[in-house]
Amino acid sequence: MPKESVKYQRQIIGVEKKLGFLYVPAQARQLLPSETGKVMVHLEGDSKPKERSYNADYNRIFGLTSWYKKYNLDKGHTLDVEVSADLIKVSIATEAIIEEPDEIEDSSVIDISGLSSQAKGNIGEDRVKEVILLNSQGLLNVYKPVIDDRGIDLIVLKEGVFHSIYLQVKSRFNVGKNNQLILTISKNTFKPHHAYYLVGISYDPAKAEIGEHILFIPSKKVIELATTVQNNGKESYRINVSYSNTGNSKYSKYFMSKTEFVDALLEKFEIMGEMIK
Repeated sequence: MPKESVKYQRQIIGVEKKLGFLYVPAQARQLLPSETGKVMVHLEGDSKPKERSYNADYNRIFGLTSWYKKYNLDKGHTLDVEVSADLIKVSIATEAIIEEPDEIEDSSVIDISGLSSQAKGNIGEDRVKEVILLNSQGLLNVYKPVIDDRGIDLIVLKEGVFHSIYLQVKSRFNVGKNNQLILTISKNTFKPHHAYYLVGISYDPAKAEIGEHILFIPSKKVIELATTVQNNGKESYRINVSYSNTGNSKYSKYFMSKTEFVDALLEKFEIMGEMIK
């Protein structure tokens, strides 16, 4: 049975003060939402709780900048925290810290919590576009649709060939944290076709680069292999695979390096050319 609440102490580190957030350690996350959203937080000195933003990907509660300033809190100050499903209470500790903070480094951090899903998607698509252009050595060109609400993010053309490959690109920004590449694809816009493919990538914000493995899978195989999930009454396909052990999954044959990804695209053009003759 899950605990009703978790109490712990946390010592503020530099990046928390700088960006105005409070990191939630592993022992308290089970009581917080699994999706990014709002949580109720009662800070010491406030007359009543207020809604604050919670980023479930990075386990951070935002909106504490003014509170840190009000009480002159800085790196090294200790907080008493109590987390329950309905409320998070934060106060200034009167005793020394019990244990050191875990799982987050006090270093130069690129914070992406303010980026929208669309902005993250655009970043991932641009990186995939660059991989195709650079590794095809001028044989392939890439276009983006003016309207991108049909499930097509990139259109790939081969020089001198007048049929296209259509890509839906899914990028994840937190794969390095839990080693899981989790992709959710809307059923409404994902229709099987021999020229339509899903591309899944892991993006590392600190390096501004995509990961070593690229998932390149035909749309028909997505429907065959993925599980179906429901969210807010809408059905989606879900792919969940270990990113470092791709060889042990049912998707293993569809993971490849950047060079192999472009070679696979060129091969698809050859196959389509034979089909059209």
